[in-house]
Amino acid sequence: MRAIDTVAWTETLGVGRKELPWALKAKARQVAELYEDVNRIRATLAHGPDEELVMMLTAATRSLAAAGTRIAETLGDVNRTA
Repeated sequence: MRAIDTVAWTETLGVGRKELPWALKAKARQVAELYEDVNRIRATLAHGPDEELVMMLTAATRSLAAAGTRIAETLGDVNRTA
């Protein structure tokens, strides 16, 4: 990871360089929990009358999965450059 990216991440998360992996892991856990919550809601409403709502929740779970992947990739970059 470029030094400028590391600085941007540390400033964004309000942590020092050494705490960055921990902070990114915490954010990854938060995103995973949100994914699970939204997915449970989607599953509950899947057979309901509002198909558009289910499609929105499906899109939200996809976006959260992609966000989790992005955070994991960033964490991998941070760990490789540590």
